[in-house]
Amino acid sequence: MISGGRLRWNATVRKASTTPDSLGRRSTTYSNGGFVRVDMRAPSASEQVYADGVAVIRNWEIRSRWADIARVGLSEIDRLEVRGKTLRINSIINLDERDRVAVLDCSEVA
Repeated sequence: MISGGRLRWNATVRKASTTPDSLGRRSTTYSNGGFVRVDMRAPSASEQVYADGVAVIRNWEIRSRWADIARVGLSEIDRLEVRGKTLRINSIINLDERDRVAVLDCSEVA
């Protein structure tokens, strides 16, 4: 179980749109999907080629309760907003397959 004292920040869940655009692809709009309490850990950063130039990509480890992630229906196509940062979710891991702790690997483009 994750300690409640570690869950210091509110994360706003931004749910991806399910309506297709004119080409039949998923549109890139997001709507408010609720809140979960999270813990942010150990960012790492690297410079990478991004779009027309170079950008700093920060990787974050976000931890939360598995039940909270399931309650809001969070998936890898959604986004999280934590402390003014918009994070893209790379993966969601059910730690030890115990349905208690969710570990989210996230990226922030700065």
